[in-house]
Amino acid sequence: MPLTFTVPAAVGGQLPVPVTCSKQPGSTFPLGSTIVTCTAVDALARQASCNFAVTVTATPRISKTKFLALGDSITEGRCGPRPNTCPPWTLRFDELLRGRYTNQTFVVTNRGISGEKAPAGEDRLVQELNTYNPEVLLLMEGTNDLTAVPPDQAEALESLEDMIDIARARGITVFIATIAPIAPGGPNNDSVPLVPIFNANIRGLAGRKGVPVVDVYAALNADIARYYVGDDLHPTSEGLRLIGDTFFAAVRAQLDNTPTAAAPSFAPSLQTRR
Repeated sequence: MPLTFTVPAAVGGQLPVPVTCSKQPGSTFPLGSTIVTCTAVDALARQASCNFAVTVTATPRISKTKFLALGDSITEGRCGPRPNTCPPWTLRFDELLRGRYTNQTFVVTNRGISGEKAPAGEDRLVQELNTYNPEVLLLMEGTNDLTAVPPDQAEALESLEDMIDIARARGITVFIATIAPIAPGGPNNDSVPLVPIFNANIRGLAGRKGVPVVDVYAALNADIARYYVGDDLHPTSEGLRLIGDTFFAAVRAQLDNTPTAAAPSFAPSLQTRR
């Protein structure tokens, strides 16, 4: 988009005093900051110059705007200390999308179901996709599979793989998350060592399928005492917000397609040299 500006007027000097600028009104400018220098030369060959900066900023854009989060009670919004329900992490995710991509409209649907295991998520996935028609599936399942007696990692991983295949067959972009930590010392202490193993398998699955990983485990495990209070399975409200932050960072890294050129903003700062 061309930028129109007023060429500075020369004051003083022996007439005529023409003024020329390194960029003329109506010129286009590249992304970033460009210094425009204007120089006046009078009839006695005396000259003076001034300059100003033109800064071009691109309006952020993202390639997908319809998101479906599928998961268990952590996605639903259960939080510690028991038996609280908090704003789900998808609320924070939606807030971050709208805060950055201000010219776009978003639909973020939360379909977390308390107590769900991965095979049950697979069973309902097609209906959820038919109902909400998302462009992106945000998938975080497996915690309840590990805390079951006996735990069944193999079936959970098989269901996660099937869900990736089902969604991608419809052209849906999939982000798969590592499951959240289980805090040690609680009722589910026996399952604590299973989580890193399961998450390593999730990362391997994502690598084989070529889908991005959202490392929820690493984000929360960095300060587990802070994000787990009175509940070994469900993070606090602050922890849920961090999950939203983590999903947003992964989605932005993959889907942000902010243009490389945009309408310039014009903020001159004149400094005359004589």
